Amino acid sequence: MSKAPFKLPNVFVGCPYGGKFKFAAFKATLDRLPFQFFYADTRLQTKHLMQILTKYIATADFCFFDVSTWNPNVSLELGLAEGMDADYYILVNRKLSSGVPSDIQGIQRIEYSNFKDFDTQKGLLPQIVRYLVSSQTHPRNIWDALESSANREKRYYFALRVLAHFKTHKRLGSEHLAVVSRGTYLRKDEKEDVLETMRGLGLLSKVGSKLGPSLAKNLYRDPISV
Repeated sequence: MSKAPFKLPNVFVGCPYGGKFKFAAFKATLDRLPFQFFYADTRLQTKHLMQILTKYIATADFCFFDVSTWNPNVSLELGLAEGMDADYYILVNRKLSSGVPSDIQGIQRIEYSNFKDFDTQKGLLPQIVRYLVSSQTHPRNIWDALESSANREKRYYFALRVLAHFKTHKRLGSEHLAVVSRGTYLRKDEKEDVLETMRGLGLLSKVGSKLGPSLAKNLYRDPISV
């Protein structure tokens, strides 16, 4: 898990980029999470490829490998991570794979069948939240602070999206808020309550400013550079 408990982790992702695997939907799902994700498109064959992969795996807090289609490049990356004794988790889309080989069945993995945010039995996002995100310091504090709130789970997912927004933005303006809250079906007052809760935890600046709140502290580690 994260080497810096008060900063959110960097995660290297090995996955296919085409074919039956819906990379755009997969990446859009991960983008809603407050982790920084890094990808190495191994279709670009260069003599430095192994060095790039090794740097990503060695520097990341942990790795995801989606083996749904048993892509050869993903298998290579998984083998590297195993050989380097890196922390990693296997992802498997049940619709694309009938299972995993017997020699790695004992390895921790997340099985999913869709990208819906709130489908806790089949969705990719809620399972990653349950097993990996919720144990992180700031997401855990948010969940605890929302204990007595109605629609607690939806408010929590909205809060995670807010944190994720700041991976690429300095402010959460009104136009951004509409995008971040899309699909949560939270009322205006509920979203405002979540932002105030996050401000009370010291995560956001003043909520009522014209430009929108910013992060009150640096929650993200330095990006992986290769």
